[in-house]
Amino acid sequence: MRVEDKQQLFKELFSENYSRLYHAALYLVKDSECAKDIVNDAFANVWEEYRKEGNSSNLNFTYLYRIVHSRCIDMLRHHEVENRYALLYQQLNQEGILAEDDEKDSRLETIYQVLEQMPPRTRFVMEQCYFENKKYTEVAEILGVTRDGIRMQVMKGLTMLRKVFSINYKKGQ
Repeated sequence: MRVEDKQQLFKELFSENYSRLYHAALYLVKDSECAKDIVNDAFANVWEEYRKEGNSSNLNFTYLYRIVHSRCIDMLRHHEVENRYALLYQQLNQEGILAEDDEKDSRLETIYQVLEQMPPRTRFVMEQCYFENKKYTEVAEILGVTRDGIRMQVMKGLTMLRKVFSINYKKGQ
């Protein structure tokens, strides 16, 4: 099939189905711009597949509707997750769990002071695991010890931190 014929067939598909797909998406997502984006993206992806493979069997309303419907559901799920995180953040902030910047700075300063007092190996393990985000097995390979050895060092470091923070909080700091 010639390129011009492909383009004409696709233009017909677009003009015949865009409105129905848009309204289906709008019904689900309740946002005009978002519905337009979803339908446009669906058509763009179908066009790329069609242009590359030349398979016109997928050029029908049902196929396009499934794509649009799936993208709407994905978008709604994504927004649901975002909303849950926003609510959690609000809750934590209202309960005072999220510290103000000054309080955060004070806590970080305390953590660094405790790190300085730790034995060198424990400090190294804590820095690697918590600041460098390395896994226990990675740190174990670096030091030539077992994963359990790293776990024990982390437990030792966390115990030191808990001790300092529990004393500070009991004192009202």
